[in-house]
Amino acid sequence: MENTNKEEYKIHSFDADTQQLLKTALKDPSGVDLETVANFIIDQSLKDTAFCKEAGRICYTITQAETKQNGANVFRRHLLNRLQQEYQERDEMRARSLKEWVCFVTFICYIFDYLKTDLRKT
Repeated sequence: MENTNKEEYKIHSFDADTQQLLKTALKDPSGVDLETVANFIIDQSLKDTAFCKEAGRICYTITQAETKQNGANVFRRHLLNRLQQEYQERDEMRARSLKEWVCFVTFICYIFDYLKTDLRKT
């Protein structure tokens, strides 16, 4: 797995406020609204398959940082709740946009990949 703590994240295409929100979430998760961060990451992932891998890395890093900082899983809970909601509406999603469905599945695969790789280290 890539060294996610020392690499720059590909977030330069977002507006300045969003970049700042993500940078803060990556370094100090308790300093931002993690539900907003989770929703933003998922919303972007549903639009762009190219962002899905980066989104997986970002989610992994925020989860790790939050756990180290205070042992909490607030971000993970918001992320999983939103992903479950999207999955429950998968039939509507596929009917509305096959691209969105492919993005959703791709994003879940990247999250699983980072999680699985992390589990191998323990």
